[in-house]
Amino acid sequence: MKSSGIAIGLLALALAMPVAATAAPQPSPSPASNAPPSAAPDASTGGFDVSKLTPAQQEALRLAIIKTSQNPVGNITIVPFQNNFNYGLGPYTRFQYVLNVQPVIPIMLSTNMTLIARTIFPIINQPSVAPPPVCASPNGCPSTLGIGDTQEQFFFAPKTKPGQLIWGVGPIFQVPTGSPSALTSGKWSAGPDAVALIMPGKFVIGTLVTQLWSVAGPSSSPNLSVFFLQPFLNYNLKNGWALSTSPNITANWSAAQNRWAVPLGGGVARTFKDGDQLMSLAVSYYTYVTRPLGSPQTNLKLSWSLLWPVKRGIDIGQLLQEAQ
Repeated sequence: MKSSGIAIGLLALALAMPVAATAAPQPSPSPASNAPPSAAPDASTGGFDVSKLTPAQQEALRLAIIKTSQNPVGNITIVPFQNNFNYGLGPYTRFQYVLNVQPVIPIMLSTNMTLIARTIFPIINQPSVAPPPVCASPNGCPSTLGIGDTQEQFFFAPKTKPGQLIWGVGPIFQVPTGSPSALTSGKWSAGPDAVALIMPGKFVIGTLVTQLWSVAGPSSSPNLSVFFLQPFLNYNLKNGWALSTSPNITANWSAAQNRWAVPLGGGVARTFKDGDQLMSLAVSYYTYVTRPLGSPQTNLKLSWSLLWPVKRGIDIGQLLQEAQ
């Protein structure tokens, strides 16, 4: 599958198309013989008449475009609202809530290169630090509500040929925007990030990796050296449904011990159209097999994402060929 070079202006049309469950994929994008003779090709779709797609070709196109939306460096604008419910935090096994608003915006630099900008803006309800008598009381410990530090990730993603490894690399920055002070590291940080994936058949398989080092900030705040690894796997079913897993594996190199947090789990997602708006819903659950002392034991993730296709010229024939 081609990554950021694929134009996907027909996402709304493809998701709205009826699907024949028993039809077999066609090896060629030839138009159906019973298509209306009056339908004219559309220049915006590379001259391909989408009204002449067979049911099997409609399903192949739907799958190709949904897989593109699951590509972290795909040619589509996505605004996810990721609700994280973390359980078992600290010595009193408390609850933490984190809402990550993380828009992903592709910027076409040339016909062969796309810049993907991804911002992560966290809103946090954090259990406050309090002495044991307070936490042991009937009312329990208080919580602190505020915003966390903002991350900005950039991926320069070259155009690749169908079937090749899709990849992107760039810098990542973290800005100490957290407020109140309990929710910020206090450090300006920077480092590299990278993503690589393949999309064979109904699968989207890859990994995203980042490394952050603190570069500025008050000496009273501890220095940061944080590693992040997110392997991801999507298996796409019919009608926009998918099985997925994308655990957030982290390592705090500054910690003397218990550096790693490794969750296991997965969930289900569906991409669909509500009126004129494309969106997806996903739910997943993870439990940690190893974690730093005091960090959450389990994580329930509910994500709602809005999708806006980038409308450029489309080669429908090529999309169908890549979906085989």
